[in-house]
Amino acid sequence: MTPRYGCSGFIRAAFAVGLLTGYGCTGEMSAPSKSELIGSWTVETIGERPVIDRSPAFIEFTPEDTVGGNASCNRFSGGYILSGSRLSFTQAAATRMMCPDALMEQEGRFLASLEQVSLVKIENGLLILQDEGGTRLIGASRREDGE
Repeated sequence: MTPRYGCSGFIRAAFAVGLLTGYGCTGEMSAPSKSELIGSWTVETIGERPVIDRSPAFIEFTPEDTVGGNASCNRFSGGYILSGSRLSFTQAAATRMMCPDALMEQEGRFLASLEQVSLVKIENGLLILQDEGGTRLIGASRREDGE
């Protein structure tokens, strides 16, 4: 039976790693450097859907290979491995507070999407997390200081 909000799969998962081939000025997409990835990103879309207005969802990558943020209601944390355009998450955990139904539904989609992430790119200033096949799972913009 699948948990109502999909959190336990995220907590237990060590996420798959994949290879990304994209497009840039020369027909190839360059992999984001760790320094480009590091920082805090406001989640704008999950799948094809925009997040709820003023949603607190964000993801933050540190130089120490840790990741954390707000999944829409609950905080999450873990590790990450960046290798070229491949991205995987490790040792994930999340808090388990209850929030309004709309935020809980969005959080479930966010955490389920994180389980599938294997590719990363930064395109026109947007962080794009994709699955193995290149499907966009999460889109995020860099957070301004103080957000």
